[in-house]
Amino acid sequence: MTKDPQRVYCKTDKGRQEIAERCHGLAVRQRSTLILMDGAKNIAAIAAIIPLPELEKTVPFLAENGFIIHLAALRADASPSASHPRHPASRPNAASPPAPPKIAPPALTQNPEIIDKVKVFMLTSSATHLGLMGADIITRIQRCNTADQLMAAAAFWHMAFRESKSGKQFASIFLEQVKFELRNGN
Repeated sequence: MTKDPQRVYCKTDKGRQEIAERCHGLAVRQRSTLILMDGAKNIAAIAAIIPLPELEKTVPFLAENGFIIHLAALRADASPSASHPRHPASRPNAASPPAPPKIAPPALTQNPEIIDKVKVFMLTSSATHLGLMGADIITRIQRCNTADQLMAAAAFWHMAFRESKSGKQFASIFLEQVKFELRNGN
């Protein structure tokens, strides 16, 4: 599953439920990988964030347990000509459900001043609230040079804040602030 670096996965309903509710008991690395499976990043991009040996274990686990699906398989299953037994087009007198509208997320800022401002905020808050537990997160943030890289690092940063005693109360607020700045900065 991870042999093709261009392969793209997206979350299933079960995967989205896990992200929202933490109800399936995934390990931290499994959950981190699941968060990054957004239907846009390929395995090569994710391998820049999560080590490839870890991906080689985690991606098959997530796929086999129904948390993610290969994007090409999802598109093939959604095509009107699909003859999959569960696909409505293959059953007589079955109406196809309407496709949900596709809403593209706002483009991220390219303004280096905003990117630096967000990076400093993430680094400072990590040093303040994460202590020694934040060393890996701080290193990850320091390596970021673009809004896309910071947004990917923000997933790990947010999870670390949620598990921090002093940062837990700020986790959601800080994440929303980072997203807002990276999406609305000029």
